[in-house]
Order: sequence, then structure tokens, then C-alpha cells
Amino acid sequence: MRDRRPVDELSIEELERILVIRKREARQQRLRRYETQGRRVAMPDVPLPSEIQPDEDAEPEPEIVPQQHEAAAEVEPLELPVTYDITDDVPRFEDDPDPEPEPLVRRTRRKPQAVPLGSPDSGEVRARRRSAFDRVLMAVEVVGVLGILVVIGIGVYLVLIENNKIDELQQKSAEIQQGAEAMRPTPSPAPDLRVSSYVLPSGHYSPDETNGVAVFNYDEVPESVRPAVAAQINAPQSALPTPSANSPAPAQIEIPAIGVNASVYQGDDWYTLQKGVGHLPGSGSPGDGQNMVLSAHNDIFGELFRYLENLEPGDEIIITSRNGQRYTYTVREKQIVDPDDVWVLGGDVADITLITCHPYRVDNKRMIVFGELSSAS
Repeated sequence: MRDRRPVDELSIEELERILVIRKREARQQRLRRYETQGRRVAMPDVPLPSEIQPDEDAEPEPEIVPQQHEAAAEVEPLELPVTYDITDDVPRFEDDPDPEPEPLVRRTRRKPQAVPLGSPDSGEVRARRRSAFDRVLMAVEVVGVLGILVVIGIGVYLVLIENNKIDELQQKSAEIQQGAEAMRPTPSPAPDLRVSSYVLPSGHYSPDETNGVAVFNYDEVPESVRPAVAAQINAPQSALPTPSANSPAPAQIEIPAIGVNASVYQGDDWYTLQKGVGHLPGSGSPGDGQNMVLSAHNDIFGELFRYLENLEPGDEIIITSRNGQRYTYTVREKQIVDPDDVWVLGGDVADITLITCHPYRVDNKRMIVFGELSSAS
């Protein structure tokens, strides 16, 4: 009777028996194939255990009819139980004849060796090592993340501290500046500064020192008034009112001995002397008996008074006023003075005074020519 129970209801022993049956069937088929191919050596007939005559004196054993599973329906009846001999390289059954020679190269199989627990090659030890290594890596990662967080926290803290310090310094600086502004005296309006009160007109640095560029010589001015002089020179100049046509103010100068014939402008500041000969404001006019001061440059802006040093006593200086009158002056003397010798601008020094820098292209002194009125027409 076939056993029709499903596989999951069979016991382990029954499953092992079915597996042995399957293996035996496959082995028998392989042996038959070898015999057909001539690869199996015939063995002497050995009676099977089933063919052995039982002992007549022995008591008969009760017959056990095993139940068969449907998977073993096509399998031949089983013989004696089969066991394996695991001592050889290839498993053998107890009823197998002696091993027959292999016609082909025989494969050798490495016998499995049992690894004792706790040895370095056992899976338990490897698992322990791997687990310990994983824990170490996890600890390193945690420490690294904590370190990064600590560094970021310290950096933020230091930045906040530095920002607070900067704010405190800025606040202190503002307080100090406010205190200084409060202590600073209120400046009083500076009086109208006249450069001619400190230095003679036409002063400038030598063109050799400034690569030919005309620059006012601040070294000739006292240090206390240099800022005011610089502000006055660099500020836009307002033109002085032009004298009327009937004015006695000088309008033209002629010096035949050195070939001078130039216009005269009101004022003797830095910008007026760039145009020509300047007339010191407040000084005398032609024929009024006061000292008329005229100045011009010797080596820049046309070099109008370049040869003023060549005048000799008796040479004529002709001045034409705006009202058309002509006045002739005669050179009395000439002198070389320092730039701060402003005494030459006095009203009773001479009838006419001509001023320019000296020596030529050195310009650290002044050439002064004094003259007296000789005729008027």
C-alpha cells in the first residue's frame, strides 16, 4: 500500500530512507551504464542476502509490511539497509563489491576536517573578531563626529568673542573721539592772509628740481602759516576788479635794455604771475610818489624778468597807465636779498621796485631793482 502523505508530514527517518532509495537507484543506473559501455569489470556472483536459505531451526521473524510513499512507487523493493563508509574518499555501501578500477583520472577529494570551537579558524572566533572590529569602527566614528562638533563649537565661540571685542573697541574709539572733539577749541575765523606779508612775490622751486613743473616754494613761508598759504594758493582765485580806463593803475611795462614789453595785471599771487607782470595790491601807482612794486618770474611762465640782473644804473623803465599816461623811471640800484626781506615793499623805499627770483634756475634768493621817477608825459 502506498504512503500518500505529503512530504511535510513525513518523519526524518522516512525522508532519509527515501533519499537512500533515490541514491541507490541512481547508482544502479550508473553501474548499468558503465556495464553497457564496457567500463565495468564483471564481478563473481555473490548471493544476495535475500537468496541465502534461512536456517530451518531458527524461529521465523514476524513479517513487517512498510508503508510506501507515493514518491517511492516506481522504486524496486529495497534490500538490506544501506550504510555509508565515510573513511574512504568515495562513499560506499556495505553490499558493494571491492572497488573497481577507474578508467579515467580519479579525482581526489580533500577530507573535511573538523575545526574545534575556539580555534582561530572557527566561525565563532571570526564572528567575534568582526564584531569587535565593527565596535571599534563605530567608536572611532562617534569620536570623530564629536571632535568635529567640538571644533565647530569652539570656532563659533571664538568668533563671538572677537566680534564682542571689536564692538567694544569701536565703542571706546567713538567715546575717545567724542571727548577729543569736545576738548578741541572752536577755531576762530582766520584773518585775510597776505603772502607778501611773509615772503616776497614770485617765489617757486627751481624747475631743475621739479622736472620743469612750476611749483610754489612753501619752504620760504613760515611753518605756522604754510597751511593757510597752501589753502589760499590751491583755492580758486577770484579775479580782482579791473581798473577803469581812466585809472592811473599801471597797464604796460617796457624795459628797452633787456627787451621787456609786457602787460601788467592787478595782483601778485601765484595765478596772476602766470599771466604776466603783477602789481602788488596796495602799492603805489605811476606818478603818485609811492613805491610801485612790480614782480614777474625769471625761468617759468615766459621768463619775463629773465635778464633783470643785467640792468645797470641809468637804464630806463617805462610804465604806461590805463589812462594813457607814460612815466619814465631810471634804475638807481639793484640788490640780492633773502625771500623774507619784505622791507623792500615799503612805500618810501623807491618810486618803483622790480622783483624776480635769483639765481637763474636756482631761485633761493631775490633780485631787486630800485628806480626813481625821471619824467611823465
